[in-house]
Amino acid sequence: MLTRRVFAMISLMLVLLGPVSASAQSVEAAWAADIDAYWANQFATAGLSYSSPGFSAIYGETSTGCGPVSPEMLGPAAYCPLDNVIYVAPVWEQVYGAQEWITILAHEWGHHVQVLLGMGGYPTDESELQADCLAGAYVASAEARGAIPEGTFNRGMGTSIRSGQPPFLPDESDVHGTGAERGGSYIGGYMNGPAACGIW
Repeated sequence: MLTRRVFAMISLMLVLLGPVSASAQSVEAAWAADIDAYWANQFATAGLSYSSPGFSAIYGETSTGCGPVSPEMLGPAAYCPLDNVIYVAPVWEQVYGAQEWITILAHEWGHHVQVLLGMGGYPTDESELQADCLAGAYVASAEARGAIPEGTFNRGMGTSIRSGQPPFLPDESDVHGTGAERGGSYIGGYMNGPAACGIW
């Protein structure tokens, strides 16, 4: 069963990614809607059924399908596969800019895509790299359509590389992949689309 330990591991995976401020919530909602529409279209093109994840901001300790979580424990954001909700912590609002926030949203949607396809669940090195790849695929589409700020790929690439496995964690906690692996996965999705990510 996924427990508090899962959220702790996910928060470590995402510690270098950051959310937007409350004043930008309408912009955030537009980005989230665009990511959701992108995946709805991808699933329709593949002849598959799609359902949207939930999306919830947390400001204090909150009960979730994966157990109780607080903004400090969550980190900027995490996806809970047991209730299909992306949880975000606005307390991190001043940490990073728009491009990083788009990257984290796209990464979390990647985990939702994995669950819809029966590929998700407990975090692994492979699932994190695949979510990076899926994020890259979305960013390429959104940049081409002018739906997200300029420079998102470059900033997202830097974020992916910096969010590799921290050297202080024990080996059994390694569900990150190295910075080079994460950056490579992100580029693979960006250059070649979802097919490069092995989802169908």
